[in-house]
Amino acid sequence: MHVVNVVVMAPALGSDLSYVSAVDPRVRVIDANNADSDELDAALGVADVVLVGYPVPSLIARRAPHLVWAHHTQAGVSNLHDTDLWPSNVTLTSSRGVMAADAIAEYVVAAAAFFARGLHEGTRQKQAGLFTRSGYEMVSLHSATMGVVGLGGIGREVGRRAKALGMRVIATRRSVSAPAYDADGIDCVLPADQLHQMAAESDFLAVCAQLTAETAGMIDAGVFSALKPGAVLINVARGEEVNEDALIEALVRGDLRGAVLDVYEGELAGRPPRPELLELPQVLLTPHVSGRGDPAHWEPNRRLFADNLRRFLAGEPLLNVVDRDRGY
Repeated sequence: MHVVNVVVMAPALGSDLSYVSAVDPRVRVIDANNADSDELDAALGVADVVLVGYPVPSLIARRAPHLVWAHHTQAGVSNLHDTDLWPSNVTLTSSRGVMAADAIAEYVVAAAAFFARGLHEGTRQKQAGLFTRSGYEMVSLHSATMGVVGLGGIGREVGRRAKALGMRVIATRRSVSAPAYDADGIDCVLPADQLHQMAAESDFLAVCAQLTAETAGMIDAGVFSALKPGAVLINVARGEEVNEDALIEALVRGDLRGAVLDVYEGELAGRPPRPELLELPQVLLTPHVSGRGDPAHWEPNRRLFADNLRRFLAGEPLLNVVDRDRGY
């Protein structure tokens, strides 16, 4: 094989690109992390492979006539939908299953504990200048039920940590056609169309699914009505999967104990969160930081790309190929 030009546009993975160049002597790495428009045009003009992070430029395919494969550093690929990579013939791969799954799972469990152990009430009282024992409706995580929407790499890690705390874990998975018990360390795995049934049994509902046409807006008024009274919603997936009007109505009515949101609708488009999410005391909103905290959390991502690059050079099937029809 001739020299393979790999253009790196993923600053989050660091400036040391030896994990790419070390794969094979035939690899020529082009660092476009801080490239201006002209430099990027020149790099993409010879690119065979692109490693791209967030944000993704809207025009890549038409600037890269030789491009065969593009790898995205994120687990979800919804932010590729509005780029010219999506309708192109370029093979797309993602980082699902390795993208900070441990850190994000810890965030979910911490979010559950925040409400279960009364820390939200302590926070509210401090802001109000109060210090009383009233308002602390504390529950135990042990024997509570964690519902996981989307049993992928992150969902499995959420389940593993919840089980370690003595929680019952149920989950939905698109590839399951009938309920499965004691599977993948989960007490019960349900088909995706049984989301309402899972909600009815959940004290905490963690949204971990990929954003697709099917999952957009799926956490709606029906799901909030099905949830146990006093349940908590935790979203570490995409804001567009939750109907925020229905969420706010459920919170105002008192149907939910609260919500912990690391994402919100319009976030990836650069829009600010709607005021209600910032004002409601039952909502803890963070700026998409659940994957941070482990200095080495990008290392599995680097290894995945390097492994796939070896496969690409050897003509072998790539890992994590995106199915455009399924949306991930």
